[in-house]
Amino acid sequence: MKNEKVMMRLMWAMALIPLVITVFIFNNLPAEIPMHWNIHGEIDAWYPKFPGAFMAPLIGIAVTLLVAILPKIDPKKANYDRFKDQYFLIRFILVAFFAVLQFVTMSISLGATFIKVDMIIKLMLGILLIVLGNLMPKFKQNYFMGIKTPWTLDNEVVWAKTHRHGGFVWFIAGLIMSVLAFFPGSGSAFVYFAVIFVSALEPILYSWVQHRKQKLQ
Repeated sequence: MKNEKVMMRLMWAMALIPLVITVFIFNNLPAEIPMHWNIHGEIDAWYPKFPGAFMAPLIGIAVTLLVAILPKIDPKKANYDRFKDQYFLIRFILVAFFAVLQFVTMSISLGATFIKVDMIIKLMLGILLIVLGNLMPKFKQNYFMGIKTPWTLDNEVVWAKTHRHGGFVWFIAGLIMSVLAFFPGSGSAFVYFAVIFVSALEPILYSWVQHRKQKLQ
């Protein structure tokens, strides 16, 4: 990846800035902050501001550290160089996800009423699947990233076919989820979670079918 050092610094900045801002505004936060919303966008769980206010930033930092360590301990670590750019983009978007989540949580804690949390979270998850769907066909065999089933890890051909197919499924699912994010209500939420369930399960079944086909050849 071009300008890799610059991008790494940007990613670390994205991970650390929410923590710094949270420390700065901590005394202005209420005693409890929202930590969970139901399908109607209503707050249904509150946490004390300490440690609740720091959970998303610390998770973002932990993710940044963890995804840097995983390639070093993966038995198939040599394969990471074969999808280095895609792996970096996944790291970047995960950190961005927690940064946006913290911005939303802190804004609501400070009294913002214009933010539609359910729409934002649903839209972010949809975008995440769209990005992953585009990147997945480039994934190479590893034990931490991608559709890891006994059948994909057993056979590189099955891995490649599953990730091309799964990438398309996730891309379409992400598009549907992004559109549904703008439609409130229980019906929309039911379809939304049904799409998640199907897109998670279908590529697993596909990998099993492809493995059986390989064994019969």
